[in-house]
Amino acid sequence: MKLLINLFFSLTLISGTAFGQYCSISVDPLNATVCIGDSVLVTSVSNLINSGQQFNFNAGNIPTGWVSAGGNTFAEPCGPNPTGTPYYWASTAGSGTPFISTAQFDVSCGGVIEFDMVYSIQGQGSPCEGPDLANEGVELQYSLNGGTTWIPIEYYQPNGVILPQNPNVTAPGAAGVTPFTSWNTFSVPIPPGAATTNTMFRWIQENSSGALYDNWGLDNIIINAMGAPCGSTTVVNWSNGLTDTESFYVYPTGDTTFVAYVFDTNGVYHCQSDTIFMSVFGDNMTYSLPDTVYSYCPTTHPLVEVTNFANSFGPYGVNWTNIPSTNNPENLPTSGTEHDTIPYYVEITDGCNYIRYDTVVLVVNQLLEIDTLMSFVSDACNPTGAVSAMVSGITMNSGQPYYNWTGPDTIPGSISVDGTVMQNLPPGWYYFTVEDDVCIESDSVYVDVEEPPIAQFSVNPTSGCAPLEVTLTNSSQNTNNYFWDFGNGNTLTTAATNNQNQTYVTSANVMLIAYANPDCADTAFVSIEVIPCGCTDPNATNYNPLATIDDESCVYPEPIIVVPNVFTPNNDGANDEFVLDVTFYTNIELVILNRWGNTMYTSVGLNPSWSGLTNTGTEAGEGTYFYKYSVTSLNGTVYEGHGFLELVRD
Repeated sequence: MKLLINLFFSLTLISGTAFGQYCSISVDPLNATVCIGDSVLVTSVSNLINSGQQFNFNAGNIPTGWVSAGGNTFAEPCGPNPTGTPYYWASTAGSGTPFISTAQFDVSCGGVIEFDMVYSIQGQGSPCEGPDLANEGVELQYSLNGGTTWIPIEYYQPNGVILPQNPNVTAPGAAGVTPFTSWNTFSVPIPPGAATTNTMFRWIQENSSGALYDNWGLDNIIINAMGAPCGSTTVVNWSNGLTDTESFYVYPTGDTTFVAYVFDTNGVYHCQSDTIFMSVFGDNMTYSLPDTVYSYCPTTHPLVEVTNFANSFGPYGVNWTNIPSTNNPENLPTSGTEHDTIPYYVEITDGCNYIRYDTVVLVVNQLLEIDTLMSFVSDACNPTGAVSAMVSGITMNSGQPYYNWTGPDTIPGSISVDGTVMQNLPPGWYYFTVEDDVCIESDSVYVDVEEPPIAQFSVNPTSGCAPLEVTLTNSSQNTNNYFWDFGNGNTLTTAATNNQNQTYVTSANVMLIAYANPDCADTAFVSIEVIPCGCTDPNATNYNPLATIDDESCVYPEPIIVVPNVFTPNNDGANDEFVLDVTFYTNIELVILNRWGNTMYTSVGLNPSWSGLTNTGTEAGEGTYFYKYSVTSLNGTVYEGHGFLELVRD
């Protein structure tokens, strides 16, 4: 079922008397506004009330068994009521506690209490001066013990609010016209606790400001006890042809009306309801929505709203399908580009869920533009550069836009200028921002540098033994004067770029300052390493333990060779072997021959020796033998010699 709107539930009482009975009927709803396809439940409650249960004051007095106090006027002192008949008026408020109470009734079947009531307007003249304080209203009560004890049902506060009971506070409750300062018909269900066979009801104003103040009136009271045996059975027929039914569902497709008719069980007509109006909303919703909206900056998201809903009812729904969002209004986002066209689709619904599809086109057109950024080169050694900006499309209601240049600096912080031109700049990147009333735009430009002085030179060789002879070649660029510090105690100032020759006995750092002018120069450094050189052979007489490179200067002594001429291999531990006594050598080759030229022994090594044995391991005989030797000196020179030796065994 779709949403049901503008539904007014109302008790309608169309009464008449027939055969000594009072007829009443209430219908629900009295008015309904629905959507196509909705259903509405229409219900009725009817009753035929005995004439002894409905009361008025048309005769100028109160019914038998009733009691009133604080006012006994039964007339029209403050204007007519809706029926133009006398009513009870609490006209002497303050001289007592104004109230009016009923006799005892059988309301064991439950039902409703119906009555007309009005308050005077605050500030009017007596006897039509109305209640204003919160505790000066009228309370409806019931009693089950003959009026000894009263229990609240409802309290009608002067400001038009109905409460469960009197709050008994003196705060202001009314000023001027309120919902209660006009005659109203009240229908109050009889509380379950009051549904007995001897129940009394009372309307009482427990507080007032004094005599001639806080007046109110009452009329047309019905103690409507419903259902057998408290009331007679009824039959309800309807103008749409339905008979003998108290409720039914309606599926209206167009505006229509209904009336309920009340009959007794004998078919006698007694009364009818007010006309029930059923209104149907068609699919006629209208609204206002711009076709196109504009953003003059990508960071500005225009606010768009669906407005002026008409020919329909709410609640209204707005769904931006490609955001997505259900906000109304809604900021339509841009894509971030400076120029763009973006359609936004919206789905609009009303209380009947009728749908409209629409589109809003967002046109992004940034007017603010940085047309040109120009830069001018800087001197290599002096800040002579400059930057300039050209801007168009500025939107300003008053004053000037904000311009800002920022860039590098030689001290902490940055160069900053509020303007379109900045001068006397060193090389580097510079950033420009312009801001008007609509947008911000930024860009950057580089300030280049004229050809700077470059100091450079080469050294050949860069390392070697002392004294090291070095050639320095100047290859500096964009320069015309030079200062040399050779690092060996020598310096030179010159305008020439010819090679420089220097001698080094220790390592050094060479510095060259190359000038373009006295205030603009560059510096280069090269290290020269002088390495300790000398004889690295510990066997040489000139061995240098500090040298890391051998310079081939080693000096070696000649070998000293001593050859014995006799030996006695008799195993007595003395002179048992033939051995050469040699110093300053690296190798010895020894050969022993007998007198016939046969080899008796040969050996190579650091210390060869002959023990007097032949090659077969037998003892050689005593006699004379021939020897030959080759001795290799420390520097590789070979010394040869030969001679005779005598072998003696005894």
